[in-house]
Amino acid sequence: MDGEEYWAAPGKRMGEAQKMSAIVLEILKENDMGRHLLEHRAIDLWKVVTGPTVVGVTRNVYVKEGVMFVELQSSVVRNELLMLKNKILDNINSAVGQDVIQDIVFR
Repeated sequence: MDGEEYWAAPGKRMGEAQKMSAIVLEILKENDMGRHLLEHRAIDLWKVVTGPTVVGVTRNVYVKEGVMFVELQSSVVRNELLMLKNKILDNINSAVGQDVIQDIVFR
């Protein structure tokens, strides 16, 4: 075998066993939780993509309906980030592996 456990999904017989990872993905898709997990990953990647200087002036980051909202302490940094917005957006989505963030709003 390939080292992964096989389970019978609810409503299926053991003869129809699936990989545990496939069952988890199926449950995530059915409950639309996959998108929420990707949005949380995008929030975590904000720190990686922007670096310590920007993180130091970031108050809060959250995602609502595909839009990332970033609250900043510095208007100077906010203006710089506005000029780099498309690049930051591309880098976050690239790191997530999907286009989960459609826009970024700096406040």
